[in-house]
Order: sequence, then C-alpha cells, then structure tokens
Amino acid sequence: MPALKSASPSAPQPATSRDAARLAALPVALRRLRLRDLETLEWLGRFRSFARTAEAASISQPALSKWLRELEESLGLKLFERTSRRVEPTLYGEAMLDCIARILNDLREIEPAFEALRHGLAQPLTIGLLPNMDEQFLPGVLAWLREHDTPIQLNTRVDTLDRLLPLAQRRELDLLVCRLEATALASGLHVDELLRDDVVVVAGHRHPLHRRSRVDWPDAAAFPWIAPPLGSPMRVALEAEFARAGHAMPQILMESALHHTNRAVAQRMPCLFVTSATRANRSDATRELRALPLKLTTIAPAIGALSHEPRSAAVATVLEALRHAANEQRLPA
Repeated sequence: MPALKSASPSAPQPATSRDAARLAALPVALRRLRLRDLETLEWLGRFRSFARTAEAASISQPALSKWLRELEESLGLKLFERTSRRVEPTLYGEAMLDCIARILNDLREIEPAFEALRHGLAQPLTIGLLPNMDEQFLPGVLAWLREHDTPIQLNTRVDTLDRLLPLAQRRELDLLVCRLEATALASGLHVDELLRDDVVVVAGHRHPLHRRSRVDWPDAAAFPWIAPPLGSPMRVALEAEFARAGHAMPQILMESALHHTNRAVAQRMPCLFVTSATRANRSDATRELRALPLKLTTIAPAIGALSHEPRSAAVATVLEALRHAANEQRLPA
C-alpha cells in the first residue's frame, strides 16, 4: 500500500529490542503508515467526508479513495462505510481512530514542551477539572508548587465528567480531578482519592425554606431552580432525587454549573441549586448561602485524581500538590 505522497519521513527505530519485536509484529500496512497518513485518517474520522478530507490533505478525491481502499485491502478490514452522503467509521475504524488520536496528541505536545523548557519551566502538564473544582484546587496547587520551587506549567480544561473522561483515556489530559463515579473507577486509569465532599442543596440566607424545621424534596420542588446542564451527571442525579420523591423537575430558571453565577442569583431570588458541602460551609460562614438538609445521594462523595501509569515526575509532583490542596479543603469533623 503506497503512502500519501505528502507523507513525512519514517519514524525512528525503537530504542529497545522488545519494542523492535513488537513493531515487527505489526501488519506491514500499519508499519508503512506515515505521519501524513495518520493525519488524513484523523481528518476522515472528524469530517466524515471525502471532499473535506481531500481538501485538508491537499490531494484529489480519487487519490484519497484509492489510498484508503488499498489500506483496507492490505489490512483485510473495512475501516469506513461509504454512503452517498457520508463516510462512517466501522468498529475497526473507531478502534484505529482512537489509537491515532493518542499518537497525534503526544506529537502535538512536543512543541509546547520545548517552549516551556526554553523559558525555564518543566514540561507542560494538562489537567482537567469538573466545574468549580478549578477554583477549589488550583490556587492551593499553584501556591504549593511555588513554595517548593517547582516551576511546572499547568494547562487546564474545565468541563463535565462525560466530556473530560474520554480525553483522559486518550491521554489528552495528564490528570483528571473529578468525583469518583462508577464510570471514573472503571476507566482503566489509576485513582488517587483526595477528599470526600457531598453535593448539597443551597439557597440564599433569606430563602423561605430556612424557616422550616424540616425540609424534603417535595418542599424543594415548590421553588424555582438553577439546574446543572442537561445530560450532565449532576443533572441526572438531581432528576433522580425528584423522581424518587414522586415529583417531576421543578421550574428551571436557568442551567448553569458556575458557582459564582448561581450564588449571585440565589442571593437575589428565592431559588435553589446544588454545590459541594465545602463551598456551602464557606458561604454559610460569610452569610451568602445556606445549605438545606438535602443532598444528592447518587453522586459519589469521593473526589480523586485519575492518571495513567507509569507516571511522569511532573504528574507525581502535581499529585502531591493536589493532596496538599485537598487537605486545605477538608471540612471539620
């Protein structure tokens, strides 16, 4: 199978005899693939279109079609299904695209790593965090790194677990700080528990429910809510609590996972939202919010860090900083 004409030079030889043997065991078609070929497959998986992929790869559509057909024939596997309008990866194609994404992501990290070293920093580390965990952990992490004279550049991504976990599994994140839900525990990544922190229902100090001696979910259903984003694990858990209480979701003022925004709205309007017990405790001390005796029972109370093994020195260092930041966040017994 010929490589695309614009392909880059062959990859360097493996460093060890074991790696060489593993590479030799690959099908010949895979061993002949070059960087440009991997990029083209990635474009095809992303665009699902021969026309857009051919344009990105600067080749003709017939040449692209012929190249892909020869690759599939040499592998003895169909990687993409062609229809009149779209190109869809098969199960084999999805598996190959997943591997290619990891390879290309590792290669893209080379330039920022060089740039950080030029500026006297360690190799950049990308950390994913759930909404509001960035504010909860990063100040303590960065302060600890500075105190210990460890100049690691942190690049952060903040999103929901359903979006961040696939990135961590593809090694697009070096660390993922999240709640240790079943999906996180079954991800194949190494888990370090940092602290336990329930998710509770909160409201402004002047909310009518604060005058109640007892509060249950039917009571909470009588007031408008700031709900977590639709489809997020937190939203699913909230909907489950109301369903168990025999109620549909109450009126939703807006969807938001931003604590500062939710807090500002709740101080002006009689609405409710969910946040961590740590945040609720601190807001109660400043008379900004108060926690109600309601919590999301299906959300894991444990917060931890997910990482790949073996760990780099930078990942191990940031994990130590995360443990220190977690100790600062713990609620009194």
